[in-house]
Amino acid sequence: MDFLIEGLAGTDNGAHGRHCANTIFPAISTAQFALAEPRDAAEMTEMMKALNIDPVEAEFQYRRLYYGMEANCAGCRDKDRCRADLASNTAAENFRDYCDNEALLNEMRADPEMLRAEG
Repeated sequence: MDFLIEGLAGTDNGAHGRHCANTIFPAISTAQFALAEPRDAAEMTEMMKALNIDPVEAEFQYRRLYYGMEANCAGCRDKDRCRADLASNTAAENFRDYCDNEALLNEMRADPEMLRAEG
């Protein structure tokens, strides 16, 4: 732990607001961390809804799995395509081509307990 303190001691954050972690871990940029924020995984719940999966029930029943899926979604490089498919109601037909959560979503989709009740 001392190496962290020593590494931070001489760090100048500068006017550009660089985080001192960049000095210690130069290969990891703050931009990569920003891409992995859970708030950037909003497409996942919308995708679940498009596939008739109840996201609240999925999170409740499969909490760890759900959070892993959320991390996959947050780091996705095909967000523009996903958003376009969600907006045009074609996500259910096209998500297999690009979604890292495709296998898990299909499994949840096939589980009758996970299907959202429409009434």
